[in-house]
Amino acid sequence: MPDLVTAICAREITGDGAPEWVHLLPLGVMKARDGRTFDLANPDAVVQVFNAGGVDLPVDYEHQSERAEARNSGPVPAAGWIKSLQVRADGIWGRVDWTKRAREMIANREYRYLSPAILYNQPDRKIIRLKGAGLVHNPALHLTALANQEDTMADENLTFMQRVSDMLGLPEGTDETTVLDELAALLEQRDKPDPRKFAPVEALNSLLRDRNARTATMSQGRAQSKVDAAFKAGYLTTAMKSWATDLCMVDEAAFDRFLETSTAPFAHLVQRSHTAATPPGTEQTAIMSDAAKAVCAQLGLDPKALID
Repeated sequence: MPDLVTAICAREITGDGAPEWVHLLPLGVMKARDGRTFDLANPDAVVQVFNAGGVDLPVDYEHQSERAEARNSGPVPAAGWIKSLQVRADGIWGRVDWTKRAREMIANREYRYLSPAILYNQPDRKIIRLKGAGLVHNPALHLTALANQEDTMADENLTFMQRVSDMLGLPEGTDETTVLDELAALLEQRDKPDPRKFAPVEALNSLLRDRNARTATMSQGRAQSKVDAAFKAGYLTTAMKSWATDLCMVDEAAFDRFLETSTAPFAHLVQRSHTAATPPGTEQTAIMSDAAKAVCAQLGLDPKALID
């Protein structure tokens, strides 16, 4: 019975002391203080359901037996037990066997109101069954429904769709199509990123690629410049330039430390040698004048002897 919902209603206890018979529900349509309505259209059927159950219904304090938080926190004492029901001209009455403590509290007017808990059919608001009752402090105007929107006992009998409707804050009785449309719109809005907070993945990846490319180009150019300077200063050989460039790009500080701790061991290979000596293997060709040749001829000398 997915459309059955629990409600709690309050009525004032009349008479002196703790009466044996109490008025639980009026006949016909009743309007609660919060505007909801209930309909005791078939009181005899309600009594028949009670008789068929063969179990006394509890009367507790402040409907603790109907509230999960109260049941889970410890014992829920009974104020009395509904032993039988009767249909009278003004509604359903119940005979209650009160506990001693409850009798004293009612006699001392510590509790003045009795609030029956009912199970009703949500579409037509017809009352199906009486679940019990509770002594409460809330005053009654005709019939006061104490179960409100956050009452946990109503959730036990709600359908899944009704629970979703309540979670979405939709009015009671909203049809399933509207509930599903509202849920779909909510999920779509949740999955849609906020353009003020998120950039498209493609644009972000392109930006990162461009940045990395520019960084790599700048790093390689800077490293190449530093390596060329170190090579000219004699810190590196030609074979070491590739290694030095890679090191400078990966860890420029490490390359700088290498230069600081080195003494330019290859400087002699790249510096020019300044000397007045004639490089080996070169020969000077002497140029002899015609007068010199004539003198050598008169003296009978070989012209080459003068050059040597």
